[in-house]
Amino acid sequence: MVVKLAKPKKSKNFDPILENDFFNSLLKFKINETIAVAVSGGPDSLALTILLKKFSIKNNIELRALSIDHDLRSSSKDELKWLTSVLKEKKIKHKIIKWKNLKPNSNILSNARDKRYELLLKECERLNIRYLFTGHHLDDQVENVLLRLIRGSGIKGLGSLQEQFKFTKSKVNILRPLLRYPKKSLISFLATEKQKYIIDPTNFDSNFDRSRVRKVSSHLINEGLNNRRLLSTIKNLKNANNSINYLINSSLKSFVRVNSRGIISILLEKFVSLPEEVKFRSISKLLKFVGKGKNTPRSKNILNVLNSISENNFKNLTIAGCLIKKKNKQILILPEVTRKLSTTKITSNNFIWNDQYKIIMENDFAKGLSVQYLGANGLMTLPKKYNNKLMKDLYPASYLSLWKGNKLVAVPDINYLIKDIRSIKKYALIDIHPYLMER
Repeated sequence: MVVKLAKPKKSKNFDPILENDFFNSLLKFKINETIAVAVSGGPDSLALTILLKKFSIKNNIELRALSIDHDLRSSSKDELKWLTSVLKEKKIKHKIIKWKNLKPNSNILSNARDKRYELLLKECERLNIRYLFTGHHLDDQVENVLLRLIRGSGIKGLGSLQEQFKFTKSKVNILRPLLRYPKKSLISFLATEKQKYIIDPTNFDSNFDRSRVRKVSSHLINEGLNNRRLLSTIKNLKNANNSINYLINSSLKSFVRVNSRGIISILLEKFVSLPEEVKFRSISKLLKFVGKGKNTPRSKNILNVLNSISENNFKNLTIAGCLIKKKNKQILILPEVTRKLSTTKITSNNFIWNDQYKIIMENDFAKGLSVQYLGANGLMTLPKKYNNKLMKDLYPASYLSLWKGNKLVAVPDINYLIKDIRSIKKYALIDIHPYLMER
């Protein structure tokens, strides 16, 4: 397989990125430790990698280049082989991470992107690296906005790409320092470096949404919607989005309650008076938190919840791994624990579970145990006298429980404990509101 390479050419209208300008843009991050960069061999990531290498030399820090072998194209292995040789020549440490799982048959680019981030973040956490750089640029922002316009996104979606963000539960900061640079400036920079780059055939494949939008965007430029104007619009949208986030974050505590069992409720009287966008995003945050979903719940599902809340004949809903019920003047959002439960192995005697409970175990008790919701199986396992107690509860399956393999050993809230087994020394709910805040 022959790797398709392009020889970069300087653009008359797009100057190459200036090294000092790029270095100065990184000052606000105050980086003084090992950094990582995601690199595929395309012009975007390769230009970023070379710039970061120069930055790392200047600041005496280590740079790690990470690539994903997704094996979705027949040429991928040869491309990575070529990339490895380029990075070796530039004295950049490089690791290829293989995607060993079954590959998706549909929504390929989206699934591949999610998996790529998952693998990259896992490797960064293994290496104790807190900063991962990606090569997203101005053109990506423009395409993102157009794609989301087509899909009917709101202000949050149209605000497009963030320069810095974190995925839920990850300690790694993802940085996108090239968002203000057009792609042609990156290619012009590669020309000054006399560095070839890989041509990705999917960029020209009309089967993919982004490729079709890329063709459309060139026509829009001719109509006056150039990158500068669109970037100004993106900035305005981001400012509006930040204002809405501030309003949400400052009002959450006024209408969100958490009872002693960790069950989240919404005070309807205060909630219904809020602006529609605030209500929409608040429900989205709560569903994502309780359901532990990686992705934001679908808009139509959130609208179903809001429509149901506004109706007098509220019906129970099951959405995004959550069970939604109405009790008096409150909406309860509970974990849907009737399905297969996720189990967390206990590796420490002092830890936070489910972003809600701070748990302190008896010495050495954690060995071989796991924590999860009680669930239907747990309810059936409990002796009758305990089961009768739980049946009086609104949602008994959501009790915290401890297991040894498939055997239920403890339900601390009701003092259930099998013989000869020590239990939790103490546990307490923590403030969940920081987990709900917009990053």
